[in-house]
Amino acid sequence: MTDGIVIRFLRPSDLHPQMLAGFQHRQVISDKWVKDGNGYKWIKTDEIREWDNDKRIWIPGYLMQQIERGGAAAGAFVNGRMIGFASLDGILMSRPEKYANLTMLFIDNRWQRQGIGKKLFQQICRHAKRKGADRVFISAIPSHDTISFYFSMGCLDAAYIIGEFADTDYDRYLEYHLK
Repeated sequence: MTDGIVIRFLRPSDLHPQMLAGFQHRQVISDKWVKDGNGYKWIKTDEIREWDNDKRIWIPGYLMQQIERGGAAAGAFVNGRMIGFASLDGILMSRPEKYANLTMLFIDNRWQRQGIGKKLFQQICRHAKRKGADRVFISAIPSHDTISFYFSMGCLDAAYIIGEFADTDYDRYLEYHLK
């Protein structure tokens, strides 16, 4: 526990339809990375990504699926209220290194930029390493802030694009070396 924030793996009892009822997720994207040949270029944009109620209800079931497949979900809590979470799928892919898939990492808007994302990322990476993964694959929303976060964690552009792990063609594919 640091500064009243508890980071721990989620249990099935944590995962219920109202789990994210008060969780604020609204991302205003003014800059993003887009694919440009073999690299990326940074462009200005005007986009907003925000969860609706259906998404808030869907996420706990998705996290349960990740756990049931041998993966993990970790949460950050303050006074028992979830303020962030991350998840890892349990399936490993070899390309030729063994890759685990980071499927989600979100911090409540009111708690961002306080090191919570870093702690959740590290927790999930420790689990991936214990499962035998060499690297973690990330299909990331290409916003400047999101990609900057992952680069600050030590991530690099992915050496291999793993189609089964890619969320959309518009994402930026990253990887984190565990060894």
